[in-house]
Amino acid sequence: MKICFIVGYPLNKPRSVSIWRNYFKKKKIKASMRPLELKANKVKEFILKIKANKNFLAAAITMPLKTKLFKYVIPGDLITKKSKSINLIIKNQDKLYGYNTDILALINCIKKDDLKNILIIGLGGVGKALFNYLSFNKKINLKAISRKKNNNKNIYNNFNKIDFKKKITIINCTPLGSNLKNFFLNISPVPEKLFGKIHKDSFFFDIIYKPKTTKLLNLCKKYQLKSINGLRMNSLQAKIALKKIEKVVRLKK
Repeated sequence: MKICFIVGYPLNKPRSVSIWRNYFKKKKIKASMRPLELKANKVKEFILKIKANKNFLAAAITMPLKTKLFKYVIPGDLITKKSKSINLIIKNQDKLYGYNTDILALINCIKKDDLKNILIIGLGGVGKALFNYLSFNKKINLKAISRKKNNNKNIYNNFNKIDFKKKITIINCTPLGSNLKNFFLNISPVPEKLFGKIHKDSFFFDIIYKPKTTKLLNLCKKYQLKSINGLRMNSLQAKIALKKIEKVVRLKK
């Protein structure tokens, strides 16, 4: 029996556990999947253990470990290399390969016409990885807002220099609006006073999926702006990850 984990801290009933278990059952793959809470100071110890464990197959990686674990794996593709972040580790021939299926899933959830002018809110986890990846595409007008100071000229700490008169895709990569903490639930990462200034054809992508409807999405509905939550992205990234795992399992047979 192969062993798989979802790793992060804290873990709040992650969907990946049931999704992976159902997939393994359907595909008749002999592997288990369980949550494993792991603090950042235990990352190196975790890597040594899974390298030594002959039964370890794969792990889904959540916050706050996506960038911390990147340096311990071999990037499995160009997206992962550019994003400098992982949400999946697969062990193959005693080597640990890292992938970022979050970014691939996220891009697939956005129409090509909405990929020209992008504002990322939040540069932790998915936001930072997405910014790193999209920075290589010179055809995209990319901006980001972070609570932390950054010397990159494209990154701002507020909304003052963002031109909302033009059509823009706004991607919320913050936890604001999520159920991770009770007080997050009633907060929108975009102040309501800005909604009247936003171009009517703009598009909001809130990567949060718990709850399905956030404060941000409610404001989008109120001001009749297009929006989606992160549920499809979450399901798609898991599907992509599981196909990669299945490929490794089949090759070993």
